[in-house]
Amino acid sequence: MARLFAGVALDAQREIAAGSRRRILRPGQVLFRTGEPAYHLFVLRKGRIEFTRIASNGREVVIGILGPGDIFGLGSLLDGIPYIGTAQALEAGEVGVWRREVIKGFAEKCPQLSLNALQEALRYVALFIERHERLISSSAEQRLARALTRLGVQTGAPAQRGVEVRVKNEQLASLADVSPFTASRTLKHWVRSGAITKGRGVVNIMTPEKLMLG
Repeated sequence: MARLFAGVALDAQREIAAGSRRRILRPGQVLFRTGEPAYHLFVLRKGRIEFTRIASNGREVVIGILGPGDIFGLGSLLDGIPYIGTAQALEAGEVGVWRREVIKGFAEKCPQLSLNALQEALRYVALFIERHERLISSSAEQRLARALTRLGVQTGAPAQRGVEVRVKNEQLASLADVSPFTASRTLKHWVRSGAITKGRGVVNIMTPEKLMLG
C-alpha cells in the first residue's frame, strides 16, 4: 500500500488500513467488469490481476497485468464513474478492499490520499499515452521487448538464471499491440539468440540487452 499511503501520517495510515477488508482471491475470480459502478477501491497485496477491456471490434484487449502494490478501482473516489475495465485474478492472491463511501470519507479527511489516488490515475494515463506512442513509432519487436521487460519489473520473480515472467503469448501480444503470430515468432527468435528461455506460460529473461538487438 506504499503508493496509496505516501506522505500520509502514520496514525492516518493505520486508520485507513483498518477501514479496509482483506479478500482472498482464487485463480480466475472476476472482481469487477467493464461498465459496472465503481463501488470499491482495491490494493493488490499478493498475486497478479489481469486488467482487460473489450475493443470495438469485439476482441478482448489486455490493458495491463497488475502486481502487488498496484491500486485499481480509482473511479470509486468519484461519483458516477464506472469501472473502465475488467479485473480478473490470474492466480491465488489477496487484496485490500475499501467500500466507496469509506474511502471517500477518508479522502475528505486526508487530502494527501486524494492526491495519491490522482497521481496513480495519472500514472496509468501516462502508460496509455506511452503505449499509443510506441504503436506509432516503434517496431513490433520493440513493443514486445518493452512489454516483456515492463512485466519483468512489475511482476517478475528471480529465477535460477534471469527473471521469471508468468505470461501467455496471447497476453504479451495484446500488451504489445501485435498479433499472436508476431509474438510467437519473435519469442522463438529471442530463444534462439539466448535472450530468453520459454516454457508454457512462462518466459525467463536471461539477457535483457539482447531483446533490443533485433
